Amino acid sequence: MATALPTLMLASRRRALAGSSRGLSRAYNKGDLVRVRSGVYCSKAAWLGLKAWERYAATVAAVACSDPSVAFCYLTALRIWRLPLPRVPEHIHVITRSPHKAGRLPSTTRAAADPKTGLTGLEHARGYGVSRHHWAADIVERHGLNVTSLLQTVIDCVVRLELPEAVAIVDAVLGSRRAEGEDLTRTELQEASSRLRSAAKHRRVLEVLALADGKSESVGESMSRALIHVLGLPAPVLQHTFYDNEGFIARTDFFWPEHGVIGEFDGDAKYLDDSLLGGRSTREAILAEKKREDRLRALGYTVVRWDWKAATNPELLRRKLAAAGITAQKSPPRGLIPPALPGEPTT
Repeated sequence: MATALPTLMLASRRRALAGSSRGLSRAYNKGDLVRVRSGVYCSKAAWLGLKAWERYAATVAAVACSDPSVAFCYLTALRIWRLPLPRVPEHIHVITRSPHKAGRLPSTTRAAADPKTGLTGLEHARGYGVSRHHWAADIVERHGLNVTSLLQTVIDCVVRLELPEAVAIVDAVLGSRRAEGEDLTRTELQEASSRLRSAAKHRRVLEVLALADGKSESVGESMSRALIHVLGLPAPVLQHTFYDNEGFIARTDFFWPEHGVIGEFDGDAKYLDDSLLGGRSTREAILAEKKREDRLRALGYTVVRWDWKAATNPELLRRKLAAAGITAQKSPPRGLIPPALPGEPTT
Protein backbone atom coordinates (compact mmCIF):
# COMPACT_ATOMS: atom_id res chain seq x y z
CA MET A 1 0.00 0.00 0.00
CA ALA A 2 2.23 2.79 -1.28
CA THR A 3 -0.32 5.60 -1.04
CA ALA A 4 0.62 8.32 1.45
CA LEU A 5 -2.05 8.00 4.12
CA PRO A 6 -3.50 10.84 6.19
CA THR A 7 -2.29 11.16 9.75
CA LEU A 8 -4.25 8.97 12.16
CA MET A 9 -4.71 10.30 15.68
CA LEU A 10 -4.84 7.73 18.49
CA ALA A 11 -6.72 8.48 21.69
CA SER A 12 -4.38 6.16 23.61
CA ARG A 13 -1.31 8.07 22.43
CA ARG A 14 -2.92 11.43 23.23
CA ARG A 15 -3.72 10.22 26.76
CA ALA A 16 -0.16 9.00 27.21
CA LEU A 17 1.27 12.36 26.11
CA ALA A 18 -1.24 14.80 27.55
CA GLY A 19 -3.07 12.81 30.20
CA SER A 20 -6.40 13.15 28.40
CA SER A 21 -7.92 12.54 24.97
CA ARG A 22 -10.88 14.87 25.50
CA GLY A 23 -9.52 17.21 22.84
CA LEU A 24 -10.08 14.54 20.20
CA SER A 25 -13.62 13.95 21.43
CA ARG A 26 -14.39 17.68 21.30
CA ALA A 27 -12.98 17.98 17.76
CA TYR A 28 -15.06 14.97 16.74
CA ASN A 29 -18.23 16.46 18.22
CA LYS A 30 -17.54 19.74 16.39
CA GLY A 31 -17.40 17.83 13.12
CA ASP A 32 -13.68 18.32 12.50
CA LEU A 33 -12.67 14.66 12.86
CA VAL A 34 -13.81 11.27 11.62
CA ARG A 35 -13.70 8.33 14.02
CA VAL A 36 -12.27 5.62 11.75
CA ARG A 37 -12.20 2.98 14.48
CA SER A 38 -12.78 3.19 18.21
CA GLY A 39 -10.04 5.44 19.54
CA VAL A 40 -8.60 6.22 16.06
CA TYR A 41 -9.39 9.56 14.42
CA CYS A 42 -8.62 11.37 11.18
CA SER A 43 -9.24 14.87 9.87
CA LYS A 44 -12.65 14.88 8.20
CA ALA A 45 -11.41 17.10 5.35
CA ALA A 46 -8.51 14.72 4.70
CA TRP A 47 -10.79 11.67 4.90
CA LEU A 48 -13.31 13.06 2.41
CA GLY A 49 -10.47 13.93 0.05
CA LEU A 50 -9.32 10.31 -0.21
CA LYS A 51 -10.17 7.98 -3.08
CA ALA A 52 -11.88 4.70 -2.27
CA TRP A 53 -8.61 2.68 -2.34
CA GLU A 54 -6.95 5.26 -0.10
CA ARG A 55 -9.78 5.12 2.44
CA TYR A 56 -9.51 1.33 2.39
CA ALA A 57 -5.76 1.51 3.08
CA ALA A 58 -6.31 4.06 5.85
CA THR A 59 -8.96 1.82 7.43
CA VAL A 60 -6.53 -1.12 7.35
CA ALA A 61 -4.01 1.08 9.17
CA ALA A 62 -6.68 2.10 11.70
CA VAL A 63 -7.61 -1.54 12.37
CA ALA A 64 -3.93 -2.30 12.97
CA CYS A 65 -3.66 0.71 15.31
CA SER A 66 -6.68 -0.50 17.28
CA ASP A 67 -5.17 -3.98 17.67
CA PRO A 68 -1.45 -4.35 16.81
CA SER A 69 -1.78 -8.14 17.05
CA VAL A 70 -4.40 -8.35 14.28
CA ALA A 71 -3.45 -10.45 11.23
CA PHE A 72 -4.83 -9.60 7.79
CA CYS A 73 -5.86 -12.23 5.23
CA TYR A 74 -7.69 -12.87 1.96
CA LEU A 75 -8.39 -9.71 -0.12
CA THR A 76 -6.79 -7.37 2.39
CA ALA A 77 -3.65 -9.48 2.43
CA LEU A 78 -3.70 -9.49 -1.38
CA ARG A 79 -3.66 -5.70 -1.31
CA ILE A 80 -0.84 -5.61 1.25
CA TRP A 81 1.20 -7.93 -1.00
CA ARG A 82 0.47 -5.53 -3.88
CA LEU A 83 -1.20 -8.08 -6.07
CA PRO A 84 -4.09 -7.14 -8.38
CA LEU A 85 -7.61 -6.70 -7.14
CA PRO A 86 -10.41 -5.79 -9.56
CA ARG A 87 -12.28 -3.62 -7.09
CA VAL A 88 -12.11 -2.21 -3.58
CA PRO A 89 -13.23 -4.90 -1.09
CA GLU A 90 -16.23 -4.15 1.09
CA HIS A 91 -14.52 -5.44 4.22
CA ILE A 92 -11.17 -5.56 5.96
CA HIS A 93 -10.36 -9.27 6.17
CA VAL A 94 -8.68 -10.54 9.34
CA ILE A 95 -7.93 -13.86 11.03
CA THR A 96 -9.60 -14.81 14.29
CA ARG A 97 -8.52 -17.70 16.49
CA SER A 98 -12.03 -18.31 17.76
CA PRO A 99 -14.66 -19.89 15.50
CA HIS A 100 -17.31 -18.11 17.59
CA LYS A 101 -15.93 -14.69 16.49
CA ALA A 102 -15.96 -15.45 12.76
CA GLY A 103 -18.34 -13.34 10.70
CA ARG A 104 -18.84 -9.86 9.38
CA LEU A 105 -19.10 -6.63 11.31
CA PRO A 106 -20.37 -3.36 9.81
CA SER A 107 -18.19 -0.32 9.37
CA THR A 108 -17.53 1.67 12.53
CA THR A 109 -16.32 4.79 10.69
CA ARG A 110 -18.42 7.67 11.95
CA ALA A 111 -18.61 11.44 11.96
CA ALA A 112 -20.71 13.78 14.06
CA ALA A 113 -23.88 15.06 12.40
CA ASP A 114 -24.34 18.76 11.70
CA PRO A 115 -27.10 19.90 14.09
CA LYS A 116 -28.65 22.06 11.35
CA THR A 117 -28.69 19.59 8.48
CA GLY A 118 -28.37 16.25 10.23
CA LEU A 119 -25.68 15.29 7.72
CA THR A 120 -22.26 13.90 8.65
CA GLY A 121 -20.42 14.45 5.37
CA LEU A 122 -19.83 10.72 5.00
CA GLU A 123 -23.09 9.95 3.23
CA HIS A 124 -21.32 9.28 -0.08
CA ALA A 125 -18.02 7.93 1.28
CA ARG A 126 -18.01 4.17 1.74
CA GLY A 127 -16.88 2.80 5.08
CA TYR A 128 -15.34 -0.64 5.41
CA GLY A 129 -16.50 -3.26 7.88
CA VAL A 130 -14.44 -6.15 9.23
CA SER A 131 -14.78 -9.75 8.08
CA ARG A 132 -13.25 -12.22 10.54
CA HIS A 133 -12.18 -15.63 9.22
CA HIS A 134 -11.33 -18.69 11.27
CA TRP A 135 -8.83 -20.90 9.45
CA ALA A 136 -5.25 -22.07 9.89
CA ALA A 137 -2.94 -19.23 8.93
CA ASP A 138 0.76 -18.82 8.21
CA ILE A 139 1.40 -15.29 9.49
CA VAL A 140 4.37 -13.13 8.46
CA GLU A 141 5.17 -9.43 8.77
CA ARG A 142 5.04 -7.07 5.81
CA HIS A 143 5.27 -3.29 5.89
CA GLY A 144 4.82 -3.46 9.67
CA LEU A 145 1.56 -5.42 9.40
CA ASN A 146 0.78 -9.03 10.31
CA VAL A 147 -0.45 -10.78 7.19
CA THR A 148 -0.88 -14.26 5.79
CA SER A 149 2.15 -15.41 3.80
CA LEU A 150 2.28 -14.70 0.10
CA LEU A 151 1.70 -18.35 -0.74
CA GLN A 152 -1.32 -18.69 1.53
CA THR A 153 -2.74 -15.36 0.40
CA VAL A 154 -2.62 -16.38 -3.26
CA ILE A 155 -4.19 -19.79 -2.57
CA ASP A 156 -6.88 -18.27 -0.32
CA CYS A 157 -7.87 -15.88 -3.11
CA VAL A 158 -7.58 -18.26 -6.08
CA VAL A 159 -10.09 -20.71 -4.55
CA ARG A 160 -12.60 -17.94 -3.80
CA LEU A 161 -12.49 -15.50 -6.71
CA GLU A 162 -13.88 -15.76 -10.22
CA LEU A 163 -11.56 -17.32 -12.79
CA PRO A 164 -10.45 -14.07 -14.55
CA GLU A 165 -9.54 -12.46 -11.23
CA ALA A 166 -7.70 -15.59 -10.06
CA VAL A 167 -5.71 -15.82 -13.31
CA ALA A 168 -4.70 -12.16 -13.00
CA ILE A 169 -3.33 -12.81 -9.51
CA VAL A 170 -1.31 -15.86 -10.54
CA ASP A 171 -0.03 -14.15 -13.71
CA ALA A 172 1.23 -11.30 -11.54
CA VAL A 173 2.91 -13.45 -8.91
CA LEU A 174 4.60 -15.63 -11.55
CA GLY A 175 5.51 -12.86 -13.97
CA SER A 176 8.63 -10.80 -14.39
CA ARG A 177 6.60 -7.57 -14.15
CA ARG A 178 6.30 -8.00 -10.37
CA ALA A 179 8.37 -5.02 -9.26
CA GLU A 180 8.42 -5.46 -5.51
CA GLY A 181 8.45 -8.24 -2.95
CA GLU A 182 8.55 -11.99 -3.30
CA ASP A 183 7.31 -14.02 -6.18
CA LEU A 184 6.20 -17.65 -6.40
CA THR A 185 6.81 -20.58 -8.72
CA ARG A 186 4.35 -22.96 -10.32
CA THR A 187 5.84 -25.78 -8.28
CA GLU A 188 5.15 -23.96 -5.00
CA LEU A 189 1.55 -23.33 -6.00
CA GLN A 190 1.05 -26.90 -7.20
CA GLU A 191 2.47 -28.29 -3.95
CA ALA A 192 0.25 -25.96 -1.91
CA SER A 193 -2.81 -27.08 -3.87
CA SER A 194 -2.01 -30.74 -3.18
CA ARG A 195 -2.32 -30.00 0.55
CA LEU A 196 -5.87 -28.65 0.23
CA ARG A 197 -8.50 -30.87 1.80
CA SER A 198 -11.12 -29.94 -0.79
CA ALA A 199 -10.88 -31.67 -4.18
CA ALA A 200 -12.80 -28.81 -5.79
CA LYS A 201 -10.31 -26.25 -4.49
CA HIS A 202 -7.41 -28.41 -5.67
CA ARG A 203 -8.95 -28.51 -9.16
CA ARG A 204 -9.50 -24.77 -9.11
CA VAL A 205 -5.82 -24.05 -8.42
CA LEU A 206 -4.70 -26.46 -11.15
CA GLU A 207 -7.21 -24.92 -13.59
CA VAL A 208 -5.86 -21.44 -12.90
CA LEU A 209 -2.24 -22.63 -13.18
CA ALA A 210 -3.03 -24.21 -16.55
CA LEU A 211 -4.17 -20.79 -17.80
CA ALA A 212 -1.57 -18.65 -16.01
CA ASP A 213 1.19 -17.06 -18.07
CA GLY A 214 3.86 -14.83 -16.59
CA LYS A 215 4.27 -13.09 -19.96
CA SER A 216 1.01 -11.24 -19.44
CA GLU A 217 1.82 -7.56 -18.92
CA SER A 218 -1.32 -6.24 -17.27
CA VAL A 219 -4.34 -7.25 -15.23
CA GLY A 220 -6.61 -6.44 -18.18
CA GLU A 221 -4.63 -8.78 -20.43
CA SER A 222 -4.85 -11.57 -17.85
CA MET A 223 -8.60 -11.20 -17.36
CA SER A 224 -9.17 -11.01 -21.12
CA ARG A 225 -7.24 -14.22 -21.68
CA ALA A 226 -9.29 -16.02 -19.03
CA LEU A 227 -12.52 -14.86 -20.70
CA ILE A 228 -11.23 -16.03 -24.07
CA HIS A 229 -10.77 -19.48 -22.48
CA VAL A 230 -14.22 -19.44 -20.89
CA LEU A 231 -15.77 -18.52 -24.24
CA GLY A 232 -14.16 -21.53 -25.91
CA LEU A 233 -12.19 -19.35 -28.35
CA PRO A 234 -8.81 -20.42 -29.72
CA ALA A 235 -5.91 -19.55 -27.43
CA PRO A 236 -3.88 -16.56 -28.67
CA VAL A 237 -0.10 -16.17 -28.79
CA LEU A 238 1.04 -13.66 -26.17
CA GLN A 239 3.52 -10.82 -26.69
CA HIS A 240 4.31 -11.59 -30.33
CA THR A 241 6.81 -9.22 -31.98
CA PHE A 242 6.11 -7.65 -35.39
CA TYR A 243 8.47 -5.98 -37.88
CA ASP A 244 8.14 -4.35 -41.27
CA ASN A 245 10.71 -2.91 -43.69
CA GLU A 246 11.13 0.07 -41.36
CA GLY A 247 12.04 -2.21 -38.46
CA PHE A 248 10.34 -2.99 -35.17
CA ILE A 249 6.63 -2.15 -34.95
CA ALA A 250 5.25 -3.61 -31.74
CA ARG A 251 4.96 -6.45 -29.29
CA THR A 252 1.23 -7.12 -29.20
CA ASP A 253 -0.95 -8.41 -26.37
CA PHE A 254 -2.65 -11.20 -28.36
CA PHE A 255 -2.12 -12.74 -31.78
CA TRP A 256 -4.08 -15.41 -33.65
CA PRO A 257 -1.72 -16.29 -36.53
CA GLU A 258 -4.16 -18.69 -38.22
CA HIS A 259 -6.71 -15.88 -38.46
CA GLY A 260 -4.35 -12.97 -39.04
CA VAL A 261 -5.87 -11.16 -36.06
CA ILE A 262 -4.10 -9.04 -33.44
CA GLY A 263 -5.87 -8.26 -30.16
CA GLU A 264 -4.98 -5.34 -27.91
CA PHE A 265 -6.29 -4.52 -24.45
CA ASP A 266 -6.32 -0.76 -23.83
CA GLY A 267 -6.62 0.36 -20.22
CA ASP A 268 -7.06 4.05 -19.46
CA ALA A 269 -3.69 4.17 -17.68
CA LYS A 270 -1.95 3.64 -21.01
CA TYR A 271 -2.93 7.18 -21.97
CA LEU A 272 -3.35 8.87 -18.58
CA ASP A 273 -0.63 7.49 -16.27
CA ASP A 274 2.53 9.64 -16.47
CA SER A 275 4.71 6.65 -15.58
CA LEU A 276 3.43 4.83 -18.70
CA LEU A 277 3.51 7.81 -21.07
CA GLY A 278 7.32 8.01 -21.11
CA GLY A 279 7.35 11.81 -21.12
CA ARG A 280 4.77 12.07 -23.93
CA SER A 281 1.46 13.85 -23.75
CA THR A 282 -1.76 11.87 -24.01
CA ARG A 283 -2.27 13.26 -27.51
CA GLU A 284 1.21 12.15 -28.56
CA ALA A 285 0.61 8.66 -27.11
CA ILE A 286 -2.67 8.29 -29.03
CA LEU A 287 -1.02 9.46 -32.26
CA ALA A 288 1.88 7.01 -31.80
CA GLU A 289 -0.61 4.20 -31.18
CA LYS A 290 -2.50 5.06 -34.37
CA LYS A 291 0.70 4.98 -36.46
CA ARG A 292 1.67 1.66 -34.86
CA GLU A 293 -1.73 0.20 -35.73
CA ASP A 294 -1.56 1.52 -39.30
CA ARG A 295 1.74 -0.31 -39.82
CA LEU A 296 0.24 -3.55 -38.50
CA ARG A 297 -2.77 -3.23 -40.79
CA ALA A 298 -0.45 -2.53 -43.72
CA LEU A 299 1.01 -6.01 -43.15
CA GLY A 300 -2.45 -7.44 -43.73
CA TYR A 301 -3.49 -8.02 -40.12
CA THR A 302 -6.83 -7.17 -38.53
CA VAL A 303 -6.44 -5.29 -35.23
CA VAL A 304 -9.13 -5.55 -32.56
CA ARG A 305 -9.05 -3.35 -29.48
CA TRP A 306 -11.06 -3.54 -26.29
CA ASP A 307 -11.12 -1.89 -22.87
CA TRP A 308 -12.08 -2.76 -19.30
CA LYS A 309 -15.76 -2.92 -20.19
CA ALA A 310 -15.15 -5.81 -22.61
CA ALA A 311 -12.49 -7.42 -20.40
CA THR A 312 -15.15 -7.88 -17.71
CA ASN A 313 -18.08 -8.70 -20.01
CA PRO A 314 -17.81 -12.09 -21.78
CA GLU A 315 -20.59 -11.41 -24.29
CA LEU A 316 -19.16 -8.05 -25.33
CA LEU A 317 -15.69 -9.52 -25.80
CA ARG A 318 -17.17 -12.45 -27.76
CA ARG A 319 -18.92 -10.06 -30.18
CA LYS A 320 -15.79 -7.98 -30.72
CA LEU A 321 -13.66 -11.01 -31.54
CA ALA A 322 -16.40 -12.68 -33.62
CA ALA A 323 -16.53 -9.58 -35.83
CA ALA A 324 -12.84 -10.22 -36.61
CA GLY A 325 -13.41 -13.91 -37.32
CA ILE A 326 -12.36 -15.34 -33.95
CA THR A 327 -15.19 -17.70 -33.09
CA ALA A 328 -15.62 -20.72 -30.86
CA GLN A 329 -14.09 -23.80 -32.42
CA LYS A 330 -14.80 -26.07 -29.50
CA SER A 331 -17.40 -26.39 -26.81
CA PRO A 332 -16.80 -23.86 -24.04
CA PRO A 333 -15.25 -25.40 -20.93
CA ARG A 334 -17.50 -26.65 -18.17
CA GLY A 335 -17.50 -23.18 -16.70
CA LEU A 336 -16.14 -21.69 -13.59
CA ILE A 337 -15.78 -23.88 -10.55
CA PRO A 338 -18.09 -22.25 -7.98
CA PRO A 339 -15.92 -20.22 -5.61
CA ALA A 340 -15.70 -21.49 -2.04
CA LEU A 341 -17.69 -19.60 0.54
CA PRO A 342 -15.57 -16.88 2.23
CA GLY A 343 -15.65 -18.64 5.57
CA GLU A 344 -14.38 -22.02 4.35
CA PRO A 345 -10.82 -23.00 5.30
CA THR A 346 -8.26 -23.60 2.55
CA THR A 347 -6.17 -26.17 4.36
